[in-house]
This record gives sequence, structure tokens and C-alpha cells, in this order.
Amino acid sequence: MPAVKIKRASSTVDMTAMCDVAFLLLTFFILTAQFRAQDAATIETPSSISGIKVPDKDIMTIGLDREGKVYFGIDNQQERIETLENIGAAKGITFTPKEKKEFALMSNFGMPIAQLKSYLNLSKEQQAKIKQPGIPTDSTGAAPTNELKEWVYNSRKANNNLRIALKGDNLAKFPAFKDVLATLQAQNINKFNLITGTEAPPAGWTND
Repeated sequence: MPAVKIKRASSTVDMTAMCDVAFLLLTFFILTAQFRAQDAATIETPSSISGIKVPDKDIMTIGLDREGKVYFGIDNQQERIETLENIGAAKGITFTPKEKKEFALMSNFGMPIAQLKSYLNLSKEQQAKIKQPGIPTDSTGAAPTNELKEWVYNSRKANNNLRIALKGDNLAKFPAFKDVLATLQAQNINKFNLITGTEAPPAGWTND
């Protein structure tokens, strides 16, 4: 007796619900994502095999490009505003709410204090065309013309727990780096992190 063949019915899966969930998740991530602000300068750091990671919050970053120009940044937007207010009070400069909001969006900058107010009132297109001259420093670390010391001091007034990270270009000259160190040492700051690129460690290397 021949075997009875059972008719197979094609199965269908309704993907409508899954598509709705996927689009809802995509919309959520787009609306909540924070876009990274463009850096004031391109800095190509040297590589190292260190396994120590720079903390991801409460960070003050001092950048040094290949031309020796100094840049400054803080990771927290509210603390950027407080630092700007401290600088304004010390220098007798009043910043408008619009200027403070614009400054809060800058991850780092390299402008002298006297030029900062006019720079903040430029459009994004105009700002992008300006080559920032860097923050003034000096070899003593404490001269009146050294503005880096002002930013370091007033940012620590906004948050005394800020940890300092130095980000130097691979082609930066040592005298410029020495001026940054002198500025920190003038404020009794001798502990900081160095930001470098990653490099594969040799065989047998351990991070002790």
C-alpha cells in the first residue's frame, strides 16, 4: 500500500511588528545620540603599549599640535560654562548666555582670551575658516602673558576633581611641551596622564 503524502502548507511569518520595533530603536538612538564636537586641531599622538586607560569623565585635556600651539578642553559642558564664567570674572569680561552656550559645545579650543568673545559670535562656517593661534604659554609657567595657567586654575575651581591629560602630537617640539609642563608645575601639578595611540605589546609583556 503506497504511503499517504501529506500536503505541506507554506508557513509565513508576519515581520510587521519586528520592523516597527527596529525603527523605534533606530529613532531612539538617533534622537538620544550626542554628536562629537570637531576638534580645534588635528593631533597625531605617538603610539605606546601602555595598558592604562585615561578616565572617561572629569578630564581636562591639554593638546599640543606639531606647530607647538596649545589647546584646552574639558569633557563636561556645564563645567565648561562655569570655567568661562570664572575666566570672565577674573578678566572683567561679560559673556552672554548665547556665547556661553556656544562655548559649552566646544570640546577644545586654542584662542587667546581677548579674541574668544568675538570668535564665539561667529557662525560655524566662519569659525571653521579661522586657524586658531593657540593658548599663550611661557617658559616660566607663571608670567602674566601665560593664559594656560588661567584656564587650568579656573577649571579646577569649577571642578577640583578634574584629572589632567596631555595630548601631544608625534612631531611636537620639546620646548613647547616643556612650557606646558612649566605651567602645571607652577601650580604644583605634577601628576597627569599622557594620551597615546595603541600599539600591540611584544610577546611576554605584562602591565605590572
